[in-house]
This record gives sequence, C-alpha cells and structure tokens, in this order.
Amino acid sequence: MVRTKFHVRIIDRYIISELWGPFLMGILGFVMVMITDLLFTYTDMIINKGVPLGAVLKLLVFKLPYIMVMTFPVSTLFCVAMALGRLSKDNEIIALRTSGISLFRLCVPIIIFSLVISLVSFFTNEKIVPYANHVSDDIIQQIILKKPIPQVKENEFFKDSHNRFYYVKKVDTKADKLYDILIYEFAQGDKIPRVIVAKEARFENLTWDLKTGKVHKFDNEGHLNYESTFDKMKIYVNEDLMRFTNRKSAEELSSQELKARIETLGKSGATVRQLQTDYYMKFSIPLTCFIFALVGIPLSLPSVRSGKTWGVTLSIVVMFTFYVFASVFRSLGRGGVVDPVVAAWGPQFLFGTFALVMLLREGTKK
Repeated sequence: MVRTKFHVRIIDRYIISELWGPFLMGILGFVMVMITDLLFTYTDMIINKGVPLGAVLKLLVFKLPYIMVMTFPVSTLFCVAMALGRLSKDNEIIALRTSGISLFRLCVPIIIFSLVISLVSFFTNEKIVPYANHVSDDIIQQIILKKPIPQVKENEFFKDSHNRFYYVKKVDTKADKLYDILIYEFAQGDKIPRVIVAKEARFENLTWDLKTGKVHKFDNEGHLNYESTFDKMKIYVNEDLMRFTNRKSAEELSSQELKARIETLGKSGATVRQLQTDYYMKFSIPLTCFIFALVGIPLSLPSVRSGKTWGVTLSIVVMFTFYVFASVFRSLGRGGVVDPVVAAWGPQFLFGTFALVMLLREGTKK
C-alpha cells in the first residue's frame, strides 16, 4: 500500500514535469505574437512621428503583465494537450491505466497545476495589471499619441475635495462642453445629497454653466421635498478640472477599488451594469486556466486510440469558440441583456460542464 502511494506520488511529479515545458513555451510564443502585433501597430508612429524608442520599450514592459494574464489560459490548454498527446503517443497512459490507475486519478496533478496557474493569474491581474495598465495608458496618451490625458473621462464618477461628486456621460474638449451631467453634494447635517442634473454644460476654468436641468432635494428619510427646473445655472467647482486627470478605467482598478466605485455609483442611481460585468470578470478570467485544463484533458485523450494529434487541433478550436462566447456574453452583460454574473461566468460554466461530461464519459470507458 505504501509502495503504491509512493509510485502515485512519483507519477504526479512526472505528469507535472511534462506540463511545465509546454506551458512556458506557450507563454513565450503567445507573448511574442502579441508583442509583435503591438509593434506592428506602433511602427508608423515610431518612424513617422518620431516617438522615442525608450518610450516604446517602456510601453511594452508595462503591457507585459496584461499580455501574460491573457496568455495564461491559452498556455494551460496548450500544455495539457501537448503533455497528454506525448504520453498518449508513447502509450504511457495506456500503461498507467492498465496498471490500475484511473483516469480521474491521473487528472489530479493536471487540476492542481491549473489551479496554481489560476491563482498566479488572479494575483497578477489584481496586484500588477491595474498599475501597469494605468502607466501604459499614460504613455500612449502623453508620449505616443501626444495628447493630454482627458480632463474628465466619460462615464466616470469623480469627486472633489469638498465632498461633491460629478458624473459626465460625454465630453467635447474641442468645444469645452459636457453632456448629460449629474452632480450630487452633501450639505452639512444632511444624510441624503442634493442632486443636480443637466443636459449640457460649458466649462471654463472653475466655472460650469449648466443648461436645461433640474434640482432635487430630499429629506433625511429619502423623500423628495423640493424640485425645480432651470434653463441656465452657474456652479463653481472647487478645483481645476486637471485635478481629475488621474481617474482610472476599470482595467486600471483592482477588484476592491472597482467594487467601491460600483457602490458609489449605485447609491447615485447611475447604471453600473458595465462595471459589474467587469468586476465579476476580474475573478472569472483567471479561473479560465482551470476550465481550459478540464477541456483539454478529454479532448486530448482520443489520440490514445487513433494515434493522431487531432485532440490538440480540436482544443484550439474550442479555445477560439470560448473567446467568441466570452465576448458575446460580456457585451450582453454590459448592455443589460443578461445579468452581469451570468455574463462573466456563463462561458466558464458552459465549457466547464461540457468538459466534466466528456471527462466522465472518458473515465468510465474500459
């Protein structure tokens, strides 16, 4: 009994050792492809617009964390297909199964490997990618595109230092105009903010000239006790708009920061479906490594019987199909057609179920 367990542990280490090589090779290959695509995109700017080489290299360095997170799932699928294909070709899987080791037991090291990669992916996406994306966006805007960072980002809530919140749906920097504005502020002692909405505003320095809007006031129990309309209204912001240039997009926020923004927007009544979808995808994207490993196992095993590597090809087809599903679900979630949780986790659930059914079918075969 002890000897059998010892042999199983050796087999676990052996299978994991078969996974590492193709996984690292997959990361290197896919990263090179994506970096080449980026270089192709910016080549014209480098040659014709005189963008410094150092700026481009810095941009590539800060793009690497995001690129690597995107390549982790694909590399996991690639390494599982390659490792099982190699073991199948040399009849090692047949030997292991005939010696009494079940397919499900052989899957244990693959599952552990994929879960570790999922954790690494989540940590990278949570701690490193937001900062790297923020820096790379600044480089693109200020150096490569030679544009100042937008003063107010569209569809973003921002706050000044005097507890006043602003939301702007559209910004026209050429005409110095804002469209579909929402402002709420807390007076001293009030639990519910005063809300100002306007269809349009022209801004100049610290002054906003609002046009066609309403003012709402509420009592401390949340009941509307005052409402008025206006054609024109002038407000004075507490700081220069340039103070708002550091407003981050969802890709530049950690999950905790994004959750806090969703709560703030939700309290104001603004639509948060897009941000909720992005929030749940912060968790679903890293777990795709685990899902791809599950998918890769049953689709790579038919080569045991056929002696062909069609399992690898079929796995690649599944990979592209998954990303098509993920893109569609994300768009449906952001548009409010499906719940954000379904939008973020739907593809993983569908493909995970498919993988488990195929795995159970393969594992019960004699």
